[in-house]
Amino acid sequence: MKQFFFCSILLFILAGCGNSAKDKSVTNEKTTKVNATINQVVGIGKIVPESNILQLSSPVSGIVGHIYKKENDSVNVGEVILELKHEVEDAKVNELSQEMNTQAAQIKADESAIEEFQAKYDNANAELQRLQTLLGKGAETQQTVDNANTNLKGFKSNLDRLHDNVIVSKSKLTAARASLEVAKQQRAQTIIKSPAKGKILEIGTLVGSAIDNKTSFVQISPKGNTIADCEIDELFADKITDGQKAWVRHTGMLDTLSTGTVYFTSGFLKKKSLFTDQAGEKEDRRVREIKIVLDNPEKLLLNERVECVINISAAKKN
Repeated sequence: MKQFFFCSILLFILAGCGNSAKDKSVTNEKTTKVNATINQVVGIGKIVPESNILQLSSPVSGIVGHIYKKENDSVNVGEVILELKHEVEDAKVNELSQEMNTQAAQIKADESAIEEFQAKYDNANAELQRLQTLLGKGAETQQTVDNANTNLKGFKSNLDRLHDNVIVSKSKLTAARASLEVAKQQRAQTIIKSPAKGKILEIGTLVGSAIDNKTSFVQISPKGNTIADCEIDELFADKITDGQKAWVRHTGMLDTLSTGTVYFTSGFLKKKSLFTDQAGEKEDRRVREIKIVLDNPEKLLLNERVECVINISAAKKN
């Protein structure tokens, strides 16, 4: 009986030691998992030009008259992409140009007349002075002097009128010139030019189609670097720094599409954008925007959705 009692106690002690070892093993496993080193952070992003895609619209509404470029064509700054019909604007420019020419001719004619009447006025003034001298000597009549004075006043009146005409004509010429500049600007607005050097991605209109000045109809990719614009969940946001190496891949795949380097990290968290479209995700999650300049983006398509993998191991060692 005593032997049975001692055997029971021994088995109980052994069982307790076994459980203690098992608990210690589980605890160590959990600690190992918690302290596991995270070497990579993955975010969702899309491929975009560093300067963003330009959405080109017209400053005025109208009907498309000519299209000079097509999709995938290269363009330089100021190169014409398309023109709206501008017959009315052309007519206005021609009308104001003719008006300017008319006013300029009128000014020239009035100035010539001024020279002519100025000579007549000078002669009449000299004649009046001569007659007044003769009148003082009794060699001329008062009536002759009065007639000469009236003639002088007539020349003076014509001179004043011509000078006033020149002032009015010059004022009209200035107004016509200003109106002509406005008309030229209005016509220039119907000629749509590229604001940047790059490549045309899309032209969303046809010859004869109406376009609205509030609607974008041309997309241009500016010349420059191609980047991945990514969003990192707030849980790992503080682990991302400029200069970290990264690569992009298809969502859910392991193939590397391009390598790159983080060159921008946002200084604040924001709501998830259109990158995240999975149903049932929490609305209150925040993300940090980062940008990765890509080394070899030739095989990537703009606006393509990708996974961005950032290597944070170097930062952790530092």
